[in-house]
Amino acid sequence: MRWLYILALASLTTSVQAQDTGTTAEDHDADGMMEELTLETAPFRQDIEITCSFVYECVESKPCSKSDFAPEITGNAGGLTPNDLVVQSYMRIDGEMIELIGVKSNMALSLSGGSFAARHLMSIAADGTTRYTVHYADGPTLISYLGTCN
Repeated sequence: MRWLYILALASLTTSVQAQDTGTTAEDHDADGMMEELTLETAPFRQDIEITCSFVYECVESKPCSKSDFAPEITGNAGGLTPNDLVVQSYMRIDGEMIELIGVKSNMALSLSGGSFAARHLMSIAADGTTRYTVHYADGPTLISYLGTCN
């Protein structure tokens, strides 16, 4: 799993490195050996603690209904700049912990994860407006939620 974070951090920094004048994303220890860049060693780190409140639930093409679904997301983020961070988080739903990874850019956040049987995608706008969808392989079935996360 560690390689995934390294690749994600590297993809975020490609454009920054191209514009920089000689600075790279690689850190070197006292012996000149390159250290791995991870969420734990990134220059900018941030704890993720988000509470969501979804007011509408939509199942497939049926009419949407009111919802009181309120998952919590915790985790951490890291990157080379404070505005673009790779995120590793967990969402608690009915006692189950679902790993979600993604990117935080400025104040917006995009997360995805889950198993093959249930794929999760969450998009949080800078103002907190949130769309969360779960795609179930069985069926297949789609459930969407609309609300806010802070």
